Amino acid sequence: MIRGYAEQPSPRAGGTLVLRVATGAPEFRVEFHRYGSALRPAGGSDWLPGADAPPHLPFQDWGSPGTGLRDEPLPGWAAYPMRAPDTPGLYVALLVEGDGRGRDATRPDPGTPDGREARALFVVRPAEPTAAVLYKLPLFTYHAYNLACGPAFDPQTGHGQWCLYNQPRPEDLPRPVPAGVSLHRPGGGTGGHPYDIANHDPYDPTPRQTFAHWDARFTAWLARAGYAVDFCTDLDLHRDGGALLEPYRLLVSAGHDEYWSDAMRDAVEGWVRGGGNAAFFGGNTCWWRVAFHDEVTYERTGLWHEHGRPENALTGVSFRNGGERDRDDHPIRVGFRVQHAGHWVFEGTGVRDGDVFGERDYLVGYECDGAEFDRAAYEAGGRATPTGADGTPADFTILAVGDCRPSGWGMGNGAATLGVHTPGGPPSDHPISDGPPSDGTVFTAATTDWVRGLDRCPVVERITRNVLDRLGR
Repeated sequence: MIRGYAEQPSPRAGGTLVLRVATGAPEFRVEFHRYGSALRPAGGSDWLPGADAPPHLPFQDWGSPGTGLRDEPLPGWAAYPMRAPDTPGLYVALLVEGDGRGRDATRPDPGTPDGREARALFVVRPAEPTAAVLYKLPLFTYHAYNLACGPAFDPQTGHGQWCLYNQPRPEDLPRPVPAGVSLHRPGGGTGGHPYDIANHDPYDPTPRQTFAHWDARFTAWLARAGYAVDFCTDLDLHRDGGALLEPYRLLVSAGHDEYWSDAMRDAVEGWVRGGGNAAFFGGNTCWWRVAFHDEVTYERTGLWHEHGRPENALTGVSFRNGGERDRDDHPIRVGFRVQHAGHWVFEGTGVRDGDVFGERDYLVGYECDGAEFDRAAYEAGGRATPTGADGTPADFTILAVGDCRPSGWGMGNGAATLGVHTPGGPPSDHPISDGPPSDGTVFTAATTDWVRGLDRCPVVERITRNVLDRLGR
């Protein structure tokens, strides 16, 4: 068995990449595979000496010596510095064990980024920006659900791993431990065990809360569609703030971007107020607030709206008015019902007010976000208009409603609200325009499973192109 992680998940092109690896094999080698429309070989290492090491506690830096729950010594995982690939992009490091005589003993499937071991995800950032669009991987969300080296913690035996979703009770531990989880351990997108791996998507066998489920599919579509994109992680945005965003026109997030720090929000909100654009092709966005203990360990401090800073101020929507499917085989499909069909977001889709799209593809779910609106007026035939009582900005325009109530799930209004807003500007229900907006604009698709429609639903694909083309120019 071999496991590893990138100590710096986003090295510069041609810079130094440090992999931390633990294996019982006498030797191993690394294959770099760049992820575009699919995984493609992109170099690697010669044979390296193997060194084994045990799992550490979830809040520890696994590259440094530590102490276990019963004060047993935990040696740090061995460091293997190597040159990062010269081409910017998304990469999966495949870890291949050897037999000690220069031959492969095990080799992971090179055709998929998904796996519980023998893989590590990292981003190669360009020395200088190469595109107008910056795509952010939700590294903090990956690790919030990451058990690293499963199985999950068992309070009866005291063995196993935990994450932010199964933190042991103090009475189940032999000694007090800090809250939080570390970024320096396997499983930051791939190569580890997601906490909710059994909560499977019947339409996609890859586990939720991993790179393969949402981000890989969205970025593969970007590559096939010919969009030039640079990549970063949450950690880059947290550390570099507005300086990271300044050269770009559009920040893109997709899938499940649930965990945000103060520094991340400050950077994006300030950048948008200054004219930058953001597109959230996901749901349950910016739900939990996180704070760091040190450079690599963070904990969640509560929900953003509990701290007087509703996530709506950034995205226009909230999980409080959307919700989560109570089971994956829910029999009723949910799509989006259009309003404001003349808006530029719908240009070229052919939709009219009242049309529903994405229903066949279960587009709304598994989690979705919404703005509070007057349901009685909407159900009486009026347009859904935000009340603002939940923190949704006055300029937010609801462009489509995915009503979850008939299917028996949802919170608050129980409706996803796809929409757009321009902070500090007028309501954004303006008609189609050839030019880009003069003020920063935020678009939200309001559902984690937006990517499900990219290759199946022409309306979803055209909306995505409209947003990228208009806001990314």
